[in-house]
Amino acid sequence: MIVKENELTPKQQNLWKKGLLAIEQKNWEYAVGLILPVVQELPGFLDGRMALRRAEGEVAGGGRKFSFGGGLFKGTKKDPWEAIADLEENVFQKDPFNPGANQQLYDLAMKVQFPDLAAFALETIRMGQPENTKNMHTLAQHYMAHDQPEKASEVYRAIVKVDPRDITAVKGEKDAAARSSILRQGWDQEGDFRKAMKNAEEAGILELLNKQGRTREQTESLLARVVDEYNQDQTNINTVKAMAQLYDELDQSDNALMFYEYALTLNPGDVALQRRTELIRDKVRDIHIAQMEADIEANPGAPDIEEKRAQLAQIRMERAQTAINEARARVERNPTDKQVRFDLGQAYFNAGMHTEAIPELQQAKSNPNIRIKAMLLLGRCFERKNMNDLAQSALAEASKELAIMDNTKKEILYELALVNEKMGRQEQYLEALKEIYNADYGYRDVARRVESSYQ
Repeated sequence: MIVKENELTPKQQNLWKKGLLAIEQKNWEYAVGLILPVVQELPGFLDGRMALRRAEGEVAGGGRKFSFGGGLFKGTKKDPWEAIADLEENVFQKDPFNPGANQQLYDLAMKVQFPDLAAFALETIRMGQPENTKNMHTLAQHYMAHDQPEKASEVYRAIVKVDPRDITAVKGEKDAAARSSILRQGWDQEGDFRKAMKNAEEAGILELLNKQGRTREQTESLLARVVDEYNQDQTNINTVKAMAQLYDELDQSDNALMFYEYALTLNPGDVALQRRTELIRDKVRDIHIAQMEADIEANPGAPDIEEKRAQLAQIRMERAQTAINEARARVERNPTDKQVRFDLGQAYFNAGMHTEAIPELQQAKSNPNIRIKAMLLLGRCFERKNMNDLAQSALAEASKELAIMDNTKKEILYELALVNEKMGRQEQYLEALKEIYNADYGYRDVARRVESSYQ
């Protein structure tokens, strides 16, 4: 259920790292804008949610003590994950320590069997109301019920500090301390030494999985260990996910997809796992398409070349439709997430459905993290529909918002130049190209276009 940092996609990793940097720089509002879409897309990314709540708390409090209302957010969504997303979008950004909303988050987390998120919700109430002993009792009991007696003991001690006459908390601390001692010695009632050794083996594998910079030989060796674990227990979700990850790292995408799909049958409610499976499925399809393209290019005179071309066109069409269906499903699960709106707009664009892409991209551009990409794609949609004035406006606006001449700005300026050329605006066409020329002589055919204008 918990998503770790190493499970983030490259795009999510980029937002997460920028968000952490913004927190270090105390740029709290920017941090919220960066981390929120990652948490919305990956509800199990608990580290991200903790960092997000800290930044939201700083924004809401402005360095002052918080005053906490007790209002409960009235969500209308039936699906617990959608209700959790609504709380993040509509309540916690403005009132991160709202006890009613955090109590609702606790209830929802327990409904989806996510005890770590449930504990986080109660800890958030505790942070805002450090003398609320009723909440702390619930938190301590939660920790005890989920075999975390050391944390429960700490909470009980905090209760006693607030109310030394709380006999239940005094007894609770003693019981928690005793339970901690039993667990440390490995003599819990349901376990034995063999179980402890198995847990240690799994922990060792997880540690190696998270290790950066593994060589191919180390990855293959680790896969052999994981396969042994899998042969002993084929229903262990962590083992199955580890095999899928390692096959992917070894560029064995078909095997990776097989085990990701199997992992989904073991844990169908894992949103992050669903998204990862979709990404690997797309990768497998793209590899297949690339292989077919290479075969057609290498053998243009083959007797069945037209049949192969027709087959490739059919596969591309099916690939585009599948991407649209998957993106639509993600939008239905989380209609307020602008990133998934962008993904749907991009899927429509790739399928040549430019009219359908426009409203999705218009919604997506309200997210500052993907605004420029959405505006670029919007400009392309307008250009494909021959709405060149709107394309020029969207691309010019996107260019103005980028101060640094990076690859994105070069791409925008190049598209802007071509649109101006279509409109017969020669001066603006050359102006956009010259901006690129002054920064990067070798970008595409910019040098040829600019220099030919002087002849």
